[in-house]
Amino acid sequence: MIISQVYILSKPVEIRNLKKINIKGGTVIDGFPSSGLANAIASECFIHSLKTELVAVLDSSEFPALSVIHNTLPNFPARIYANENLKLAIFVSEMNVEQSLYYSISKVILQWAIENECRLIISAAGVSNEGTDDIIKLPDPAVCAAATTKRSIKRLEDVGIEHMSDGSVTGIPALLLNEGVLLDLDIIVLLVKVVKDIPDFRAAAIVSEAITRLIPGASCDISSLLKEAEVVEKNLKRIRIHQTNPDVHIYG
Repeated sequence: MIISQVYILSKPVEIRNLKKINIKGGTVIDGFPSSGLANAIASECFIHSLKTELVAVLDSSEFPALSVIHNTLPNFPARIYANENLKLAIFVSEMNVEQSLYYSISKVILQWAIENECRLIISAAGVSNEGTDDIIKLPDPAVCAAATTKRSIKRLEDVGIEHMSDGSVTGIPALLLNEGVLLDLDIIVLLVKVVKDIPDFRAAAIVSEAITRLIPGASCDISSLLKEAEVVEKNLKRIRIHQTNPDVHIYG
């Protein structure tokens, strides 16, 4: 087992590689949870829709003491899956990441991508869909993106995704963008409206569809995400009705 370490402010985040892979020239997807969990849900969708294998885990004394059980087997709460045929790697995590670890995690993602000679990192960030009417109607969120290089901007233009000229991005995606500019590394952060504080499956479907345009051959069961979105929308509408009229029975 090969182990690489990055030490940031005496807080190590360790990548424990389980298998050597060749994804030279490929793409890395950042699936660490952000607002609305759109990127985390989309990453899980790709992992289950594509033929991927677990190739590494992330570990740190700063991570919560958590084991995630999948198909009866315990798993580290942060992992890397890969599909060598598609030259694709996906970072995924179920844990709530403390803000103090954003810097360390972004550095690890960058380091791993560079060590594996990947050409592109894709992340996603949710923009809160503020306002009661927006939450109830849940309009299909349009996607746009921030990018670090002329190469990545052209890649967006080639697949019909608008790139942001002004604005701001926060969290791990923001740190990836900042470092990407300094390193001249192609990084794209997809931006999509999300419903605040709940898993937004519709936004995840939009992110997934955008990623399939950016990565030829990548596929995701987007229809299942949209079905989940319909359930969430109905529940939100019921809750809203109950809030405005407590005498109305919203179940059954």
